[in-house]
Amino acid sequence: MSRIVNVMRKCSVCGTVSEYMALASTNNLGGGPDLDLRPAEMMRSTMNVWLQECPGCGYVSEDVSDLSRVDREWLNSDKYRNCEGIPFVSEISKEFYKYYLINMFNKNIEDAFFAVLHAAWSCDDDADIVNAKHCRELAIELATRLLDKGYENEHSLKLTRADLMRRAGQFEKMISMYETVEFNEEFLNQILKFEIEKARKKDSSCYRVEDVVGNC
Repeated sequence: MSRIVNVMRKCSVCGTVSEYMALASTNNLGGGPDLDLRPAEMMRSTMNVWLQECPGCGYVSEDVSDLSRVDREWLNSDKYRNCEGIPFVSEISKEFYKYYLINMFNKNIEDAFFAVLHAAWSCDDDADIVNAKHCRELAIELATRLLDKGYENEHSLKLTRADLMRRAGQFEKMISMYETVEFNEEFLNQILKFEIEKARKKDSSCYRVEDVVGNC
């Protein structure tokens, strides 16, 4: 069972003190993660408390007391307030996209990657197909930037990018990029083989790690 608690936080941008819901504990007893790393239940259904949005200035962070380079003028921009004009279905998707924009401004590419990936997950929940694809396309670009810079968890990110490309419908590009890739761990190779097989069938569906295990 997930445990949600109330916490008081002071916004690092405008100083507003507010109460937020925060995730104290949860579990992944519902099985293995999706191939794009989204956790199983019960953590899967806690995305509504992964971020905090200040009611005073609109600053979004995992903890609004964390410092950022953004200021109130930047937070009041149309680009930020309107999520660059993207008509997201849910407020959760908007929050994650705003967090992506903040991290891009702060030049924190890794956090920006996960923020826009989480926005894609939220769009999936809302059947917001067009925006889910757009968020994945942005995540693919950021994953490539991280890999080009020598990302520490290279193999994990490479596999995640492969899944993002398949889910975004970039089938031929993904196959071309990955068909000669080989990892040191056999299970990683099995996951990649599974991804390529699905891409050849132009299958952009969501799959979990256990689907690969059952396919071996």
